[in-house]
Amino acid sequence: MAGEPVVFTVRYTKDHCLAAAWRYWQRRLGYRYALELAIGSGLLVLATQGPYRWIEVALMIAVGIFALVGAAYFFIHWLRARQGLAALDPPVSTWTLTEETIAQTSSLGESAIAWASLLGVWRFPDVWILVWGKDVYSTIPAAQLPADARALIERRARETGAVVK
Repeated sequence: MAGEPVVFTVRYTKDHCLAAAWRYWQRRLGYRYALELAIGSGLLVLATQGPYRWIEVALMIAVGIFALVGAAYFFIHWLRARQGLAALDPPVSTWTLTEETIAQTSSLGESAIAWASLLGVWRFPDVWILVWGKDVYSTIPAAQLPADARALIERRARETGAVVK
């Protein structure tokens, strides 16, 4: 029935933390980051062909900083996920999906958020990411996400204007 809540329990692991950080990085930076890094590296190679050492040094610094920032972005999200996992004892949470809210209960407490607050749903083969704001998201391992929960998440997200990818 449409009125009955969908309830399921998820067990989180270190592998899930890595997958979540990687997929979040991939969607936020991913191909664009790789392309920009390749362009910057190409410009650096071109700059080494001429007599303008200051351009070469400036590009080397810019490309290096850009590479470090992209790597740091991944590692920060991975470490945040690992810290969250360490705080969960046991590493499980129970999700309750209704027509009005998405609720989650774990050893850390309870939360319930209206569907209208959901900005996006990023679906990957290994993890689903529910985006609430810039760098604010919840993750659910795809293997532990029941079909009825998938359908409800997709439907309610679209109905409330969230982007489903």
